[in-house]
Amino acid sequence: MNDADLLEEYSKEIMGKYYNSDSDKMTVARLIESHRNLRNLNIERNGVFDEARKEGYKHGYEYATEIHKDEINLLREELKKLGKVL
Repeated sequence: MNDADLLEEYSKEIMGKYYNSDSDKMTVARLIESHRNLRNLNIERNGVFDEARKEGYKHGYEYATEIHKDEINLLREELKKLGKVL
């Protein structure tokens, strides 16, 4: 299959039963523009996911240290005592 045939088949695949060979043929320019748009959306989405991950980690850390603060303080005191003994 040559490139023109591949574009034709892809046009049919994405348009499905609404494909009209006179107006819906995929061109390299349309394919590139579509890819650019998808790539930009992916970059934006990944940025949002990264920020949400960082925020979730921060909240999880704060929550865990808050509910275990008494245990953490006790361990710190024990470590201080060990330092004096050694």
